Amino acid sequence: MGWLDGIFGKKEEKTEETKISLKEAEDFIADKIKKDLEPLKESIKNEYKNLQTITNTMRDQLKILEQATYPERTYPILISKSLGSRKSFINKMNFLVKQLQKSIGENMTSFLNFYDETDRLINSTNVETIKEYAFIKILFEKEGKEVLQSFRQIFEINSNLGKIVKEIREYNSKLLKAKESVSEILKLTEELRNNEMDRLDKMFKMKEDEIKKIENEMEKLLYSDAWKAFLEMQRVRNELKIKMENKKSEFMEYMSKLEVPLKKYKWSVENKFLDNYILKSFDSILYEDPKGEALMSVLRDMKIKMIEGEMKLKDSDKFLAIIDSVKENNAIGNVIQEYLRLSEELKEQEEKIDTQEISKRKIKLEDEVSRLKKEMEEIEDEGKRVEERTKRMKSNKEQKIKEIEELLENASGKRILLEVN
Repeated sequence: MGWLDGIFGKKEEKTEETKISLKEAEDFIADKIKKDLEPLKESIKNEYKNLQTITNTMRDQLKILEQATYPERTYPILISKSLGSRKSFINKMNFLVKQLQKSIGENMTSFLNFYDETDRLINSTNVETIKEYAFIKILFEKEGKEVLQSFRQIFEINSNLGKIVKEIREYNSKLLKAKESVSEILKLTEELRNNEMDRLDKMFKMKEDEIKKIENEMEKLLYSDAWKAFLEMQRVRNELKIKMENKKSEFMEYMSKLEVPLKKYKWSVENKFLDNYILKSFDSILYEDPKGEALMSVLRDMKIKMIEGEMKLKDSDKFLAIIDSVKENNAIGNVIQEYLRLSEELKEQEEKIDTQEISKRKIKLEDEVSRLKKEMEEIEDEGKRVEERTKRMKSNKEQKIKEIEELLENASGKRILLEVN
């Protein structure tokens, strides 16, 4: 079984069941890492030792290549190309040698940094020196092949180190996930312990108590003598409104009876004032003829014209009787005057009502109850969100615990349960 298999590989037979805390789980994982890394550390040391041996060999081979001479009978253009390529090739290889001779440090982090830099440089050197080597081997074939052979060995050792690095990083990734799971469990445990629902429940109860207090005050207010007096004011106001509406209806009834003769009369005289009466525009009449005097003058003139035959109407006797009835005691004027009197009395009553503090207090209490009920609805909505969030946190916590327990079981071969408060 490999070192990764011990932590993340196949499950072995379950022989025992143990309960441990999160701290113990973290310590167990750390100890397991330390033990399982030992074989890898030894492999890294061996590969690094081989790397240094080959690097020293290549360094000497590069010196030999630098000092090598070319045959006397050689085309000048080949000499120029080969010497230029040799110089560039040796410089790049020597730069690689310096990197390879660096220390890998005392821990995995420094080794991984060394590998990353070395791997990048080996691959770039391999690409950049292909063309240069093609010219070198024309005049310095033997020396060039020896350097190339060493480079291939370095490439192979680097490949072996790459396999170890991949294994380490795969493990570190899973290990980091395990540690994050432990941290997440601790965080979720703390959040669940500080249950937001308790605070919301207290807030909701406070609002309920405030509403009960206001409702008690409202009950006392509604049974008070001051409130009874206020209701009496409202009753009087409503009664005045009904009386005014009756007077208005009485006026409209008169106007309906006089509509035909008034329209006929309007054709014979120029009197824009009559439009208000014909159209039954009560509000305009209140303003322009508050005593009904103008209408009485029209009715007197209209009666004369009807008697003298200047204004002829079907059923003229019926209309003359209506006119006499209206003129008697200035009936329409009295209706208008009574309406105005009632209107003034209503105005005084409403001003009196508006000054009553008990009414303002009742409205204030009602507004306060509405505000508190709205706040309670908001708390209930927040409570629903908290409940959903709590469910998600509990589910997430259970999943994280399961992940850690599976990790521990794979590592130990035993059924290990986490004790989390």
